[in-house]
Amino acid sequence: MDEQQFAADEEQPEVSEMASEEPIMSDEAGNPATEENEDIPAPHDSGEPSSASKMAMDEFIRASSEQLEGLLQPDNVRHRVTVTAETTLGNLRKILCTDLQLNPELVSFPDLHGLRDADQNEENLPLSVYGLPGGNSECTLEAYVARPPTTSNYVMPDRIRVQVYNEETDSTSIITVEIEKFTGHKLYLGGFKHRKTLQQFHHASTQTHRESGTQMSRRDLKLDESFDRHVTARPYFDSYQLDSLREDSVLLMQRWWRGFRARLYVFSIREQRRRVTNLAEIEAQENEAEDVSRQRREVNRRMHPNTVSDFEILYNELEKWRQVECRKVREQRELDPSERQRALDAILAKETKLLQTIDRLKLTATEANRKQRIEAMLQFMARPKQWQMSDGGVKEVHTPFTVRAKELMDLYHGLRTPLSSVDERLDMLLHVKWTVQEFDCALTRELVELIDREADMLSRGRKEKSLEGLRKRLTNLFLQFIETPEFNPEAAALKHSRA
Repeated sequence: MDEQQFAADEEQPEVSEMASEEPIMSDEAGNPATEENEDIPAPHDSGEPSSASKMAMDEFIRASSEQLEGLLQPDNVRHRVTVTAETTLGNLRKILCTDLQLNPELVSFPDLHGLRDADQNEENLPLSVYGLPGGNSECTLEAYVARPPTTSNYVMPDRIRVQVYNEETDSTSIITVEIEKFTGHKLYLGGFKHRKTLQQFHHASTQTHRESGTQMSRRDLKLDESFDRHVTARPYFDSYQLDSLREDSVLLMQRWWRGFRARLYVFSIREQRRRVTNLAEIEAQENEAEDVSRQRREVNRRMHPNTVSDFEILYNELEKWRQVECRKVREQRELDPSERQRALDAILAKETKLLQTIDRLKLTATEANRKQRIEAMLQFMARPKQWQMSDGGVKEVHTPFTVRAKELMDLYHGLRTPLSSVDERLDMLLHVKWTVQEFDCALTRELVELIDREADMLSRGRKEKSLEGLRKRLTNLFLQFIETPEFNPEAAALKHSRA
């Protein structure tokens, strides 16, 4: 309906102006002959009237026609048309719809209903039946343009069933979705209505600008002032006040900026001081931890010496202790020569005992270092090869030689490990025997002989203490077997690295 009103508002001034200035235009548009056709002679047929009779008929129709002003509600649009007493109501509706581009089904004349008989069709009745025109030069007829009902047969359900596909399980499932219906009134955001199909399109982007104006009060017009509000002008803000406000604002901004810079500077100093304090605390903690670690390391070097430098420290400290004790004895003047000699003998005995302790520690360290060296050698021979790949990466590859070295290392560990039962020991000896029997030499024959001797002694029930020497000799010979390149190819790389 808004589009119809807009079209009517656009075309109303033109039609009204044409009707006021040239009221004969509607008659001329309805006549088949125009001013241009009056000079052209029409062909005279046997059944057609002459040109003079047509001109007389036009003058009669023009004299009998009157101006009819149609008032279209509810938009209060006025439109003038030229009609006669014989113009039917259908022709009047057609003229209005043609001029204003309206739908004929929506135009009705409520003032004319009820004035005709029930068996008559109002479309074919002339206006004279309704008393129009009434003899005046101009009369007004009220017409009503109805808005089409916007009803729909579609009813939204309360719930719908949605089929969902699951990619992981490759199956579909049906989910019930509850619908919350909107019960309010939808806002009109603009749009348009198709003139032919009467379909409404709600698009805010197609909303036309509304033509409006301001109506001032006058003597013959009463306006509704219930929604009016009085607006009072505020005090004038001159340029001097504006300059003062700008100056105050600038000073305020400068003050805030100086305060911000000062706080930032103080914060940076505080942060720097805190950082220095934290670094000092961390450094003190590290120094303390380093001192404790150094002290623990020095004590460990004296309690469990392993290297030559550790034993040198022990010998040097023992010598310093001997010199200090001897000096103390010599400084005691009250002792007679026999007592002084007994004190020196006691110092010598204690020094001898400490030297024996150092020698025992040296033997223990030598044995531990030997075991560590042997273990490092076995791990070196059994390690996988590292190959440089084309992409820059490194791959670890086990070759037959490294696998052989790994098997020999496991057998060596088995020989040195004390087993819980005789059967396990015999099984280990059997594996070692099969390994060394692959080669025939003096070393392998001696190994086989020692293995058979230990197996025989185990079968006789000999004690573990009596087998220590035999097992130690067997372990040393098997270690020689591992270090021989003919039996263990990886030993060649070990000898090359030593060289």
